Amino acid sequence: MEIQKKLIEELQQKYSRSSLVKEFVDLLNISQSAAYNKVNCNSELTLSEYSILSTHYRIHTFEIGSMISSDFPFLLAENRNFMSLTEITISEFDYYLKEYDKPKVRYCTNLIPMQFLIKYPKIFQFTVFVWMENIQSQFNPNYHTYDKINFEKGFKQEFGAFAELTKNFNRCNFHTYLSPNIFQAYFKLLEYHLELDTITLAQVMEIREELEEFTIEFEQLCQNKDTQNYFYIHELNINSIFFQVEQLHTYMILNTPIYMRIENREFNNYINSWLDQIESRSVPISNINEKVRRGLFKNLKNSSEKFFRKIELLHET
Repeated sequence: MEIQKKLIEELQQKYSRSSLVKEFVDLLNISQSAAYNKVNCNSELTLSEYSILSTHYRIHTFEIGSMISSDFPFLLAENRNFMSLTEITISEFDYYLKEYDKPKVRYCTNLIPMQFLIKYPKIFQFTVFVWMENIQSQFNPNYHTYDKINFEKGFKQEFGAFAELTKNFNRCNFHTYLSPNIFQAYFKLLEYHLELDTITLAQVMEIREELEEFTIEFEQLCQNKDTQNYFYIHELNINSIFFQVEQLHTYMILNTPIYMRIENREFNNYINSWLDQIESRSVPISNINEKVRRGLFKNLKNSSEKFFRKIELLHET
């Protein structure tokens, strides 16, 4: 409520209370009495309402929970870590599950979706390790040394938090658009960190075992008739994770990495149209297109075997 009071105080420097009440009715699609209570801070604004108001009035100096909301809201500096982002996303999806019951999420990535990695702790840890090292080097100009990854001790708290987020994801209706080369980014990163000596060949081979297990499970997920995950293959070239909830809330996690939530209505409508085009041009692989699915997984297995064999040969010499 403290944030809400600051927001109203800021708006009252330009608008009267009566004009704010009238505008809140239209902007938030609520009754006049509900708008009156929100303007007078007798009832709380929801997270979504904060975002609508901040975008409309161009007031981006106050915090919405742990995030700043604007047309392209950059994450606060103190939240530039995987744990904080995960906790923020958990709270966001808690809200969406209450608001929409079983929200439809459209999710684009050219990586293995993180929610599937919760059964594969070593791939998960490697992903978070790379993410955190990138953040350190990006925002700390004096940071030049990578730590060594430790599968026994690393990122247990982050792993637990993402397991909780995955439970929320499993209550949603997911439509996932994947690149046919979802392993390629991992292959490049593994090579790079082997050269840096931040990961050992033995650890890379442990990741190889998990990738093989994941491929088998993922193929089974695609064949599951009762799944709430619908998979599509598309030649994506986004180098990031990109998802939209109920056509209204768009999230981007760029490979820098920078995390953004976009509540601008016009932008969200544009993204929804873009996702419609992606879906119309994608090849669905859930419960249908068995021939295409078999070919895809054969290629995934072959590319994985070739990569790890190349790594073994290089290290033998």
